[in-house]
Amino acid sequence: MSLTNLPAEKPYIVCAFYTDGYVREVQSLEASLKAHGIPHLLRRFESRGVWEANTRIKPEFLRDCLAEHPGKDVVYIDADAVVRAPLTLFDAFEADIGVFVASEGGGFSHRYLTGTLYLRNTPQVRAFVDSWIAAQGGMLLGVDQDSFTTSIAQHPALRVEPLPASYVKIHDRGSDTPVIEHFQASRTRVKLQRVLKKARNSALALVVLAIAAWLGSRWL
Repeated sequence: MSLTNLPAEKPYIVCAFYTDGYVREVQSLEASLKAHGIPHLLRRFESRGVWEANTRIKPEFLRDCLAEHPGKDVVYIDADAVVRAPLTLFDAFEADIGVFVASEGGGFSHRYLTGTLYLRNTPQVRAFVDSWIAAQGGMLLGVDQDSFTTSIAQHPALRVEPLPASYVKIHDRGSDTPVIEHFQASRTRVKLQRVLKKARNSALALVVLAIAAWLGSRWL
């Protein structure tokens, strides 16, 4: 199911996808987009089973958005975000790609935070998205930000403009006044990486206990 709303003439359309676990969040995003008169497309996808795999829907969805709206650039926003102010930065955005670039030592898990993205609708950017999708082949634990980083390195000619922190403001981090506020609902989702880590730690604990028991029996 897709929900499309084009209430205002803008050079871009905001696109977001969601699975059934994010219905409440995407409703808040939709309300904020409507409140600011921002054209948008919201599309539901079936869950692919685990959180990591669901993040990898992102470039596939963006390829569709670029193809379906050839006269528009695409602004991507995660479904668990809310727009707090007009997106004036994107009214005359000149780069090919806009993405927040994390500073070293900033405590972020990735160099590029893809919760908010700007994609110019050009053949070069569409080629970048295709390589982003290709970079996900065979991934199990990787997320969309891993493959995004790989693809960016493969397209050095693209003009990449860092987005200000206010456009990817995490709700409980930093003091910037948010333009787009992200609530990171993924913190409460089951992640395959955590499940495997717990299983690995549990298995290691059992091995240690078994060795301890064996050593103890040797000294009895």
